Amino acid sequence: MDESFKQEFLINAISGASKSQIVRLYKEEMGCSDEDIKELLALPELQKKPNFINYLKFNNIRIPNTAKCFKFPLTKIYIQKNFLSKENCEIMIRETEKTLEPAYIANVGDRRVVSEQRTSSTTAFNYRLTGVGTDLDLEICSYLSFNPFCSEWCQGQKYAPGEFYKGHHDFFHPFTEEYKTYIEWMGQRTWTFMVYLNDVEEGGETYFKHLNLKIKPERGKAVFWNNLYPIGWPNLKTMHEALPPISGNKYIVTKWFRSWPLFN
Repeated sequence: MDESFKQEFLINAISGASKSQIVRLYKEEMGCSDEDIKELLALPELQKKPNFINYLKFNNIRIPNTAKCFKFPLTKIYIQKNFLSKENCEIMIRETEKTLEPAYIANVGDRRVVSEQRTSSTTAFNYRLTGVGTDLDLEICSYLSFNPFCSEWCQGQKYAPGEFYKGHHDFFHPFTEEYKTYIEWMGQRTWTFMVYLNDVEEGGETYFKHLNLKIKPERGKAVFWNNLYPIGWPNLKTMHEALPPISGNKYIVTKWFRSWPLFN
């Protein structure tokens, strides 16, 4: 097994897929044997889950003073206008269009499942294959002063007129099979960072139902929030919905951060 193959495995490990999904990918599509998988999982770069996670640090990050904050009890939603330039937004839209597939949701069987809850299209920006996606990825990490290896790949999403994503949380719900499966690598989701890539004339808002807050898509604008309370427990008030655009498509890029880095 050569070094480039091992490095690609490490890159895929932080894609946001679960450990079992990655193992299945390498067995079924890469033709790896059980011994190969054992060797890959034993790579010294892979970190073990820490005994203690200081969730308070995710609540105390320094947000640039250029961001606008919507304050609610124990919940804050931030907006940064002009986070991404017009030119870079157009580049990201073109990159998103190249490899779109039907959006899926996490599920008990740990397989990609298309759901009536989410009708949009999506693509993941592989660090190795999409340099422009990597640039945006690192820009977001730098903005929030987060370790890039404590996050999933950026994900591009397209909503055609009428498409939506019904109310949902970005964190993994405790005491579920989904939670057990996805926190094994990198832990719970902490912050969500989303960038609108184009203006939407009508519809397409991000709607926080429990906060009675709607955010209109505007090209280059970022919206971001912590999905957890300071003690690390999921904040149910962060439930949000992607309302369907009525006129024209809506394009966004989303990045999710996790509670511990898979490798340094």
